[in-house]
This record gives sequence, structure tokens and C-alpha cells, in this order.
Amino acid sequence: MTPPRATVAFVASLGLIAACMAAVLLVVIAQHGRILHGTTVAGVDVGGQDVASARRVLAPVAEAEQRRRVAVSTPGARHFLDPRDVGLSFDVSGSASDAYARGRRWRVSSVAARLLAPTRTVEVMPRRTVDLTRLAAWVDDLADDIEREASAGSFHIEHEGTAPRVRAAGPHGALRVDRDASVEALAAALTSGERSVRLIATAELPPIGHAPIERITDDVALALMRPTVVRHDGRTLSIAPDVMARLIASVTTTDGSGRPQPMIAVPTHRVIALLGQEARDTFDRAGQDAQLVTARTPQVTLADLQGTAFRPLADDIAIRPSASTTTFRPRLLAAQLTNMLLERQRVADLDIEEIPAAITTAELEVGRPTHLLGTFTTFLAPATPRAANIALLADILDDHAIAPGATFSINETSGPRTCEDGFVPAGTIIRGELVDTCGGGVSQVGTTVLNAAFFAGLELNEWQPHSFFISRYPAGREATLTFPEIDVRFTNDTDGWLVLRSSTTPDSVTVSIYGIPRWREVRSVHGERRTPTDFDREERRTTEIAPGARRVIQAGAGGFTTTVERVRLPIDPTTDTTGQEVRERWTIRYQPQRRIVEIGALSAPPPDPSAADPGGLPPQ
Repeated sequence: MTPPRATVAFVASLGLIAACMAAVLLVVIAQHGRILHGTTVAGVDVGGQDVASARRVLAPVAEAEQRRRVAVSTPGARHFLDPRDVGLSFDVSGSASDAYARGRRWRVSSVAARLLAPTRTVEVMPRRTVDLTRLAAWVDDLADDIEREASAGSFHIEHEGTAPRVRAAGPHGALRVDRDASVEALAAALTSGERSVRLIATAELPPIGHAPIERITDDVALALMRPTVVRHDGRTLSIAPDVMARLIASVTTTDGSGRPQPMIAVPTHRVIALLGQEARDTFDRAGQDAQLVTARTPQVTLADLQGTAFRPLADDIAIRPSASTTTFRPRLLAAQLTNMLLERQRVADLDIEEIPAAITTAELEVGRPTHLLGTFTTFLAPATPRAANIALLADILDDHAIAPGATFSINETSGPRTCEDGFVPAGTIIRGELVDTCGGGVSQVGTTVLNAAFFAGLELNEWQPHSFFISRYPAGREATLTFPEIDVRFTNDTDGWLVLRSSTTPDSVTVSIYGIPRWREVRSVHGERRTPTDFDREERRTTEIAPGARRVIQAGAGGFTTTVERVRLPIDPTTDTTGQEVRERWTIRYQPQRRIVEIGALSAPPPDPSAADPGGLPPQ
């Protein structure tokens, strides 16, 4: 009997399925342990190889990729990135494993991939990584080189040949790099194997047109056609075109609306470099003192009221040279030449001022200071009459040079401190009581100078503490001033020049001394306060307040005795007679400050006979 058609079809289907399964099984067996045919990694065919072989094939590819530079395009230029500079890594083992994993996942698509593997090529993306920190640093460096601010244009003078030539550079807009976006784009390019990428940057339009820089260029070109002349009292300095070409600079300024504009300028430093000697020779009438150039405010501060120490600090002390033509002012000549260029003027008269030279460069060079020897800062209440006096005296003393072996005196340097000289009435200690006198309060400068010289290790010739203790000063390490009786004086016992710098802020005064150090360290050692004495009390009648009311004029403070010791440690102990530290000791006795209270009365008090005795001008 013939079987039914359905049965025959079913049997045939089973056979076909069995055949397909057998075929798949044969393919799976054939591909066991092997990467599917048609598989590439980084463009390299690894099909049919086991993982170990694929690793060996991919290793040189990875090494080559790390050496192959990436082209980075920027506005107007191309730059090249070495992948090794940003830590590009090609994971050979991981990439080979990814290639082997193709078609081996438990899904229908994997079976199809296995069966069709010989008929098509599939690229497996290699495992690449990059060090984002190093990549960001590379982008920052490139951005720093190519970013620019907007320019209104400039000119450049070429010095080749016999005559200088002026070239204009047109205005351009600002260029900004989006650093984060650029890092992201570069990272994507490196990890995907791309070898060309564009930096993410924004270029702006120029701020102005070309006409202004072209006009400026014409002015410069005309100025270089013949010499420029400055003259004074029959003396003439002719500036040749090639010299003028090196004097002129292109700068940018702004107009009334804030828009940038190109401009001609003659910088002072170029006048000094190119015309200084010739101008001094031409216009010599006197001389210019050499000057030690130091910082008015020191690199460190010291304000300790108790025992402390200070070590000299190395500092770069320059010398402004002396010259027989100190009357030549490069800054003024630079401004004058700039105006002459703008006005297309070729000849002008030069005004000069004569100042004779007293100190030469050679004298300063022999003992040029090398260190900050000592400094000290004291504090005060701002915006007071005594603060004004302190600032005025500090300005008088500032930038004072002291020759080796010379003695510095505050009184000799400042002269009388009178109201006619700009000083104002402020508190002064007179017979144990604070009274306003002209120039009062300047003893704080004396105290600050004393402490700077103290820690500089200099010979202290004269100083006198106040009659009673003032808490804002270091006990025993402070000085009072009157003119001309009581002074602060010290001697320059170093091997070179000293420079005293003094400066003020609204609430402080600082004095610093620069020189060549003899001592590697100077210490201040304070003794205990002993033999205390109580203060007296005084009551006075006054009609300035209500009867019976009380007003404290002076709070009163006890007296005491203390000691201050200065310990100096030589830089080279063998140069000192003892070979050890040098000690000095001072004993200071402070008188008590009496307490003064005013009591309101109906009538004025009788006259005080002692008030008629001037008693000299007491310490300030």
C-alpha cells in the first residue's frame, strides 16, 4: 500500500532537518578552537586562527598603531599627535578574544554567522583605550599655543638690506579652543582607529577693518625715510632711520567707545638700550647717582613682641647705574618720540634737568647688598594724626643708602619734625602724661628702625626706651625720639652698603635693612618682668564735664624692670674672636604711668605752678 503524501513530506522534512543539523555540526566541529573565517581586527585577517595565533598576528599591529601619528587640524594649520604621548593602549589579548567570540553566542544569529562566515568579512573593533588626563594635557598645550586674543592689527619692521621696510599685519578675531569637546573628539578618533581629526575651535571676526593699521604703517614708513633729530642748548642727537626702526613698537589702545585701535609707541626700555649712551654723551651736564634697587616691602614680615629670631634672606639687589647724564630722561624722550611720529615731525627741542652724581656704580658694586638682613613691623590705629606723622617720617627715611662704616641717625636724616614740614600735633609723653605736640607718634618709627637694626645684627649706637611701657611695642626693645636730644643711631659695621627701606599701610609701619650678612642668625631673648611698682593716682577738677561726673584721662599702668638680650651667631665662627655666639644684654626699668581722672566742678582749678616749667621736649 502506498503511504500518504503527508507522511512522505514529514519524513522528507525530518531528513532535511537532520541533514542541516549534521551540516551545522560539521561546521561547528570544523571551527572548534578557531576564529571564524572572514574575521578581521584593525584591518588584519585573523580568520581560521586560534586565539594565541591571533595574538601573535595582532601584536605588531598594536605596536605600529602606537607609533602612527594622528593628524589634528586647527584653523590654518595641522599638528600631529603621537599616540604614545597620550597613553594609547591596544589590548591585543582582549581584541583576539573578542574576535574568537564572534558567532559563539547562544542565539540564531550566531548560527547564521558560523554558516556564512566564509562568504563575508566582519571587522571586530579592537580594544583601544587612551589616558584622558594625558590627552587633556596635550590639548591644553596645543590650545595655549594657538589660542589668541582679538587684534586690531600690527606692523613689523624688517631690517634686512640697507633700508628698513614696514610690513602690516591685518586685524584678526579671537580664537578659542573648546578643550573638553576637543578631548572627547580626539579620544573617539584614537579609540576608533581614525588618523585625522579636527580640533573643536571657534574663530571670531576681526574687531575693526584694515584702514587704521594701514594709516599707522604709512606714518612709520614716512618716519624711516630720513633721520629724526632732538636738540638742546646747541647739542643735537640725530637718530638714524635704522635706529628709529628698532625704537618703534606696535601696540594696541582703545578709542572712546572702547574699540581696539592700533598705535605707534616708543617704549622706554628701547630708548635706554638704543640711545642711552649716545644721549648721555650728547646732553651731559651733571651726573646721576647710582642707586641700589630694593623692594620697599620685604619678602617676609616680623612683628613678634617677645623673644624671636631672624636669619638673613637672600635677595636680588640690582643697581641702577650712575651716569654723567642723569639729566637724560628716557621716559620723557620715549613719549616725545611717539608724539613726533604721530605728528610726522622730524625736529624737536628736548628739555633736560641737571642733577650731579654723588654715588657711582663702582662704589655700590663693591659692596652690593645680597640679603635682607633684618625687618620689623609695628601696628597702629589707622586714620589718626600720629598715623600721618608716622607715614611722613617713613617716607623721609625710605631708600636711604648707608656706606660701610657710616652711622645712620634718624634725627640727622629727617631734621626737625615741625608743623611747617608737614607734621601734625599728636600724642607725646610729657612728664609721664600724653600731650599733643607737633610730630607726636613718630617714636613708633624709631622703635621699628631699632628692631630692624637689632635683627640685622648691626652695632646699636644710641636708643632710649620710653619712660613707661607701651604694650604695642616689645618690652625693652623699643625706642623714643625727640629732636635733637634723643635719637636712634646705628653703624654699618658690615663689609658693604646698607639700604634702609620703610613703608606704611593704614595700620602698620615696616622697616627693612638690606646688606651683606655677618651673622647667620640673630635672636632676641626677653627676661622676666620683675620689681613691679604700682602707679600713682591723680584727680583733677574741670568745668568741661558736669559737676560730680568723672572722666578717665589716663588709665594708669604699673612699672617694672626687664632685660633684653641679643644673641648673634656668626656665619663663620672662625672669624669671631670667641668662635661662638656674641651676646649683648640691656636692662630697662619702666616707670609707672599714673592714673589721671577728671572730676566735674563748678569753677576752674587753680593754676599749676609746675606747668610753667617746660622741662625740655620729652619723648614722643
